Amino acid sequence: MAIRSLSFDDDSDEDMCVFSGEDLLTAHLDQMDLDWGEVAERSALDERRGLVITQVAVVEELIDQFILYVADPADPEDYKRRLDRKTIGPRLDELEVALAERGLLDAAGAALLADLRSLVQIRNELTHGTIYRTLLYVVPIREFATRDLELEWSIYSRRSRTSRRLTTSGLRRNLEEAIGCFTALLQWGEGLAQRAPRPRNFLEPTYFTAPREEL
Repeated sequence: MAIRSLSFDDDSDEDMCVFSGEDLLTAHLDQMDLDWGEVAERSALDERRGLVITQVAVVEELIDQFILYVADPADPEDYKRRLDRKTIGPRLDELEVALAERGLLDAAGAALLADLRSLVQIRNELTHGTIYRTLLYVVPIREFATRDLELEWSIYSRRSRTSRRLTTSGLRRNLEEAIGCFTALLQWGEGLAQRAPRPRNFLEPTYFTAPREEL
């Protein structure tokens, strides 16, 4: 039996790039050629920040499972639909309250929630921020022929109205942090499964398991 993926149906070999508003304006007005080096860099950065955003969404799925496991609502499906209308920040708040009310929030869990909130803050900045390239310092015109031009990519947060440098290594660390948070949640959940009553209504905890027995 052959398995075919129906989602990958684009036969074009044309490169896909991410364009800024200024790029698209330049192309629309046909004033000059685009800086394709800049376009390629933007696309590479956007690919990496997309990986971080997607990985945090996987963590979000696990957080939902924790909430459903601990709260054990009478109607898990309806409860899950309500969770789906919330962003990840309020979901973390709901998990913290559910754990605290049942005496299940230990020091390790509190530290993990703090790490998750830090990760969420990074995800929100990457999701809603605008990236742009700029000169690290201004070079006088008379020195163009003798000095190197140092460029950097920055991300501007519309929420905090601040900018910071964006780097490929930093985005790699963000991705590794997201994976680390997921693994830490699984490990902490194994201990929690021993302390928390097993749910009676939420019967399909995909990720939530009891500790593995030593071989």
